[in-house]
Amino acid sequence: MKHKGYAALLLVLLLILLIPVTASADVIYPAPDAFTVGVEVNHLLASLDPGGIVWTDPELLPEGLYLETEETEEGVDAYLRGVPAAAGYYELLFRYNDVESICAVSIVEAIPIAVAVSSPPQVTEYVAGDVLDPEGLVLEVAYSNGACVEVTEGFSLYPTRLETAGTRSIEVNYEGLLCFFNVEVAPAPEEIEGIGVLRLPEKVIYQVGEELDASGLMIRVYTNNGTRDVYEELLCFPTRLTEPGLQEINVYYRDQMCVFTVQVLAEEAEKSLAVYHLPYKLDYQVGEDLDPSGLVLIETDGELETRLVEGEFTCEPTHFSEPGRQEITVRLDELDCSFYVTVLAPSAPEPGAEPAEDPVLPAAPTATVIEPVPETLPPKVGPTVEQNGPGLVTVIVAAAMGALLILGVYVFVVNRSGREYFAESVKDLFRRKK
Repeated sequence: MKHKGYAALLLVLLLILLIPVTASADVIYPAPDAFTVGVEVNHLLASLDPGGIVWTDPELLPEGLYLETEETEEGVDAYLRGVPAAAGYYELLFRYNDVESICAVSIVEAIPIAVAVSSPPQVTEYVAGDVLDPEGLVLEVAYSNGACVEVTEGFSLYPTRLETAGTRSIEVNYEGLLCFFNVEVAPAPEEIEGIGVLRLPEKVIYQVGEELDASGLMIRVYTNNGTRDVYEELLCFPTRLTEPGLQEINVYYRDQMCVFTVQVLAEEAEKSLAVYHLPYKLDYQVGEDLDPSGLVLIETDGELETRLVEGEFTCEPTHFSEPGRQEITVRLDELDCSFYVTVLAPSAPEPGAEPAEDPVLPAAPTATVIEPVPETLPPKVGPTVEQNGPGLVTVIVAAAMGALLILGVYVFVVNRSGREYFAESVKDLFRRKK
């Protein structure tokens, strides 16, 4: 009987010891140093025995966070989850199994310190002139607290319009941090925007009734992909020159046309002036001055005698203030001729903005040019001894006698000592005669 009493006492003591052991299975995990605004939180807050309950006032939780429990084989896990919306410090009161616990939560604004392309856009191949499509671009942003976040918005790209063919590097700007990715740009289908005469034919002087000879003619083709020079597949009209004077010849290439001029001579040619060699520089920017270096003219008189002229002419205008194709007038005495230059206005797109569409370039300069006939070029002439010798000697002798006369007047008349010397000489001369 006595032994049964001891056994019951031991059973009661054992139950008392077992109760705290079971309660000790509940574990509370403190929050980390800090959560970051905008960064997802999935923090294990507590692990409880089976049937455990965790509760807190939802209105006291930081904005964007919530309490969530999950049952496991060992018991119940409680999580603090969500995406913090604002920075701050919170002391959260939790109740679990009738026990209260304080969990301090700190939420900070993280500073991005590095950015990289995690995934490029879906479209990376373009045709020149296309607009960049950023769909699918993902960036990985590293923050000062060590967090790394993937973002798909909030960045800017440059350039956004892909004008030049080839491999293009695209700049990505996220809060002042830069990274890059490449796209491939294929040339756009060629579109001809204009043509102009680059080199005149070898023959530009004709007699009435002759056929046009376009040998040596070359044009420059302006396209949306740049320029190229062409000397084949050119059609010229008219081909038979029936009227004397300056004749315009139309040059056709595909659906474009430009013009050059030839001279058609009648039996008696009029005195004329034409461009023999164009200046070296024919393309200018707005604000530049004309550079006539290399410009050579050919002057033809009524007897078809010609001479080349360099530097004896004037040009107008000499300063370019507006873009476009501009005519330059060249004057020599009462004669004039002209040629054309191209004046371009430079443009630069602002960073991040879509560049303006390319202006249509004007046709290359076309000038009136006349090749000299070697047999008709005037020989260099100058004074010869047979023509001017006697007249030149007479002028020299007259000048010398005049100079001696002036010197004698000064020494013997104007100068007092000279005048006295002259008088004594005259007196001495008469004394000798007596």
